[in-house]
Amino acid sequence: MLQKKSVLARLLANENVTVRQGNFPTASFNVVDRVLNLPLWKDMSNDLYDLLVGHEVSHALHTPADPKQLNIPNVPFSFVNVVEDIRIEKMIMRKYPGLVGNFTRGYQELLDMDLFGIAGKDLNTLPFMDKLNIKSKGRNAIEVEFTDEETPYFEKAMAVETFEDVREVVLEIAAWLRSKNEDVEEVATAQDHPQQGDEDEEADSMPMPSMPSDDESDEADQDGEGVPSDEQGEDDAESSPSDSDEESDEESDDEDETEQPANGAGTDIHSIIKEANDDVDDLDEVATDMAQHENESMLVESANKIFARGLNRKEYKEYVTPYSEIFDARIEQITDMQRRFGDRAYDMSLESWKEFEKSSKPVVNLMAKEFEMRKAAYRTKRARTSTKGSIDVNKLHAYKYDDNLFKQVTTLADGKNHGLMMLVDYSGSMSTVMPKVIRQTINLVMFCKRVNIPFQVFGFTSSREDRHNDDRSVTRFDGDHLALIELYSSKMSKKDLEFAMFSHYIQAVEPWYFQPRIEQLGSTPLNAALMAMQYAIEDFRKQNPVDKMRLITLTDGDSDSVRVREGQDVGDTHYGWDTPVVVEVNGKMVELKTSYHYSRENTAKILKAVCGNDITAVNFFLADNRSLKQEMWTVFHTDYAAKDDALKTLRKDGVLVLNDVDGYDCKFIIRDNTKAMSADSEDLEVAEGATPAQIAKAFKKFSGSKKGNRLITKKFTEIIA
Repeated sequence: MLQKKSVLARLLANENVTVRQGNFPTASFNVVDRVLNLPLWKDMSNDLYDLLVGHEVSHALHTPADPKQLNIPNVPFSFVNVVEDIRIEKMIMRKYPGLVGNFTRGYQELLDMDLFGIAGKDLNTLPFMDKLNIKSKGRNAIEVEFTDEETPYFEKAMAVETFEDVREVVLEIAAWLRSKNEDVEEVATAQDHPQQGDEDEEADSMPMPSMPSDDESDEADQDGEGVPSDEQGEDDAESSPSDSDEESDEESDDEDETEQPANGAGTDIHSIIKEANDDVDDLDEVATDMAQHENESMLVESANKIFARGLNRKEYKEYVTPYSEIFDARIEQITDMQRRFGDRAYDMSLESWKEFEKSSKPVVNLMAKEFEMRKAAYRTKRARTSTKGSIDVNKLHAYKYDDNLFKQVTTLADGKNHGLMMLVDYSGSMSTVMPKVIRQTINLVMFCKRVNIPFQVFGFTSSREDRHNDDRSVTRFDGDHLALIELYSSKMSKKDLEFAMFSHYIQAVEPWYFQPRIEQLGSTPLNAALMAMQYAIEDFRKQNPVDKMRLITLTDGDSDSVRVREGQDVGDTHYGWDTPVVVEVNGKMVELKTSYHYSRENTAKILKAVCGNDITAVNFFLADNRSLKQEMWTVFHTDYAAKDDALKTLRKDGVLVLNDVDGYDCKFIIRDNTKAMSADSEDLEVAEGATPAQIAKAFKKFSGSKKGNRLITKKFTEIIA
C-alpha cells in the first residue's frame, strides 16, 4: 500500500516527493524537505487513503510555505485552516477529477466515524465556522442550513481561488462575528444594568472598549482605574496590534526561519498555520476543526505499537557481497595457503575435489532422471485428448455405432519453469556440520545446472563491517548487522561456476586452513535475510522468467532477535521486549516483536509477506541432540504420542517431514550426525571369491548407503518436481 501511495503522491505533486510512513499522529507535509509524512493507519480504505494523500499534496502545492504570508492578525488559526482547506481541495479535485469520488466517499467515512465530534448535535445550531467546515467537507452527504445573514459569507468562502482570497474572507468573517459578539454583549449589558437617570444614559452612549489583556487589567488595578478613559477606549478599539507587537512577530518569524529544527518539525502545513497565528481571545476556535485533528488518533494504530521502516533496496545492495568479491578473497586465500604450506596442500585439495566431482555425477544424474520422470508424469496426468476438429475419414464406416469420428490429438500440459533461491546458515553453530552442508549445496547446484533450473545461493551471517546509518528521521528496522554472501548463481560462466564449487569445496576439506575472512561464521540474522529476499527474488524474476519459485533455507536454529533503531518520529513512545513493532515487508505491514522468544513467530510472518501464495518456502533444519529435543517440544508440545512417532520416523528414515509449520510449506528435520548429511558415495566392495549371499549383503549395504547419502538431494528433487 505504501509503495502505491508513494507513487500516487509523486504523480499528484508532479515532483519526486519523499513519502514516509512512521509514528506520526496525523498526515502532514514538510514544505521545506518536500516530505509527505503518513501515519500508520489501521483499517484504512483506499478512498480514505487517497483523500488524505491528495489533501496533503494539495497543501504542499498551493499553501504558502512562508509563515509571514500565513500570519493573519487577530484571526484564529482554525479559521484560516478551514477556508484554506476549501481552496486546496477544490484545486486538487479540479486538476484531478478522479479524486472527487475518493474525497466524497472518504469524508463520508470520517463522518460515520464522528471524526468531527458532531454526533447527536443539531447542525443548524452550530457556530457559523463549524457549519462551514462540515458543509464544505461533507458536501451533498450532509444537510446544513445557513441563515440569510450567513449565506453571503458561506458563498464567499466557497468561492476562494487564491490565498489572498482566503485572507480577505477570513478577515471579513472575523469582523462580522466580532460585530455580532459586540451586539450580544451590548444587549447583555443593557439587561444587567437598566437605565437609572442621566448618568446611566451617558454611560450607555459611550463606545464599547475592547476587552483588556491580562497585563492591562493588572495595570488598571494597580492605578486604581477600573475603566479606561474614552480616549484610551477609542484607541484600543480602532487600532491594530501595537508596533511593539509587530516587531515581536517579525522577530519570531525570523527565528522560525533561522532556527528551524533539523528534523523538519514545525515545517508541515498545519504547524505553520498554527504557529503563524496568535491566540485570539474574543473569537472561539472552530470546534469541528479542532475535533478533527484531535480525533485523527482514531485512525492511527495503537500507541502501544511502533512503526519501523523496513529494509529498502539501497540497504539490500549494501548488505550483499557479490560473488566477484568472493572470488577475489578466495584467490587471495589460496595464494596464502600455497605460500604457507606449499603447492602440496593445494594439489591435495584439487585431487580431493576431482574425486568428489566424479562421485557426485551418478548422484546428480539420478536426481535429474527422477526429476524428468516426475515432470513427465505431471504432464501425462494432465494430458487432454481432443474430441472435435478434423474428421477421420477412416472412421466414417463406423458412424452408426461409434460417435468418435474425429482425429484424436493429445495435448500435454505445459511444463513449469522452475526457479530456486537458497539461503545457507553461516552461523558459528554450523561449524561442525558446515563441511557436510557445503558438499550438499554443491550437489544441489550441480543438479540445478544439469536440468537448467535458474538458481541463486546466498550464505547469510552477521556483518563484520561497522555500519552506521545516521538517518534518525523515522524509526527503521535495523539490518545493518546482516551480511549476504553470494555463493552461486546460474548467471555465472561455466569457468566461474567451476571455480566457485572448487574453492567452496576446499573449505569443506580444509576448514581450519582455508576460510576467507569475508566468509567467516557469525550469528544467525535469518529474519533480516528473509526481508532482503524480497529484492533478491524481484531481481531474480526479472532476469529469469520462472513460473514456480522456491525459497529454501538451510539452518540449524532460530533467527536472531529483531532489532529496531528509534527515530525522531516515535516521540515519547519507546519499545520494550514485548512492544509490537510494525515493519513494512514487501509492501505488507507485518507486526513483529523484538524479543528473541518470538523469533520463530516473526520468521513465519516475514515468510508469508515475502513468499505470498506463489513462492514455496522450504526449510532444511539440521538438528543436534540438544536442538532436536527443543524442536520436538516446540512442534508437538505435550502430545507425547505424536512426538514418539516422529522420533521413530526420524530414526528409521533419517528425516522427519512436516508440512505447514513455522511459516514453511515444508520443513525437513535432519540429524546432523547421520549419513543423510554426507554427500560422499561409498564404493561397492566385494571380496574375491565371495559367495552369492556375501555379494547380496555388500550390494544391500551399498544401496542403503547410497540412499542415505543423497537424502537431502532426493527430497529436494521431490520438492522441485
